[in-house]
Amino acid sequence: MSSRESPIAAQRARNARLTTQAEQIALADRAEHGLPELPVILLPANSRNTTELPEESRDAFLDKLRGTIAEAFLEAVRDNSAPMSAEATQAREDAGWALPASIPAMPDLIGASCGTCRGECCTAGGTHGFLHADSIMRVRAQLTDDGETVTPESLEARYASHLPTRHYRGSCVFHTTAGCNLPRALRSNLCNRYVCGGLAQLTRALVSTAQTSAYVAAADSVHLRRMALVTVMGSRSLALRDG
Repeated sequence: MSSRESPIAAQRARNARLTTQAEQIALADRAEHGLPELPVILLPANSRNTTELPEESRDAFLDKLRGTIAEAFLEAVRDNSAPMSAEATQAREDAGWALPASIPAMPDLIGASCGTCRGECCTAGGTHGFLHADSIMRVRAQLTDDGETVTPESLEARYASHLPTRHYRGSCVFHTTAGCNLPRALRSNLCNRYVCGGLAQLTRALVSTAQTSAYVAAADSVHLRRMALVTVMGSRSLALRDG
């Protein structure tokens, strides 16, 4: 990066270079397998190693969770899982974050694409897992509706039971090589709603091209780390080559 080049300009140049490299790999794969032109999407790449979940991280999470649960129990149980406001919903759709009904398999395509990234967005979860009182209130309401007697202690024990033995070093306590170790119903509202910019781009590209397959590449700040052909039938890893 030159002394006059802004960080944003440098990032755009880096993304353009990596996207071009991914497009070249996709072109060769299409020629080999006789595939039509498909979208090529660039995602971030989680490149962390795994480690045993540190005892101090486990304790820090449970300590924070205890306070969050206490806050959620300050009022009577209620279901706060109502839809987002009309403004928030429209903004989400405008950004391409709504999963289109025209592609029923979109959740599977999103999941396979996340698997190529390996959860870079999850690395910000740390020892809180994005769990706030609104998420705990939703979980409490859902479990109550299912006929369970929910106490602060039982909720804490439920979350503690899902803490893994190993996770990605320095990432969310629940972030493992198999994805989030929490069942979806126990995840935070943010985790259940969030779609990164790359996945929003994927959604828009699939809708606009009427395709149900795409090439998804994952890159760190310098290199492509992984790439896959993502389809409704699953994903196929591609070998990388120097760009």
